[in-house]
Amino acid sequence: MKIPEKLFILINPIMRFILRSPIHWLFSNSLMLITFRGLKSGRVFTTPVRYIRYEKSILCFSSTENNWWRNLLGGAEVKLNIKGREGSYLATAITEPEETKKWLLYYLELFPEDAVYHNIRLEQNKRLNQQDLALSIKQAVLVRANLKKDLVAEIGCE
Repeated sequence: MKIPEKLFILINPIMRFILRSPIHWLFSNSLMLITFRGLKSGRVFTTPVRYIRYEKSILCFSSTENNWWRNLLGGAEVKLNIKGREGSYLATAITEPEETKKWLLYYLELFPEDAVYHNIRLEQNKRLNQQDLALSIKQAVLVRANLKKDLVAEIGCE
């Protein structure tokens, strides 16, 4: 079931409160807070998003219909609050279709109930409708974030 978009005006502040509280464990296995600075306004924004971990990366998705991910094009420093802990990350928005498709398929294996948020119907056999998937890839945005210290260690600088 897809939650109507207008309800997120109420849901997001509640989720921000819960994910910063001692009871974050109710949702923090799959939801995190991402905090970033607006490129034009300079304002700080925090939004809850579903995430997955893959090796040292944190991955989440947005849609081209949303605007927040545009602040991460080319890379940007963000704060992620995951399981009650906040850390500094370097994040980038990726719109390249093959990379996005690869990770969206992996993500939807873990969270098939989120297919509806990507406008993908599930067939009776619980498989993704391939026509919907092809259209969704054009609108999906992958956000990849890595801890700043991990990136520093990978390139051998301190």
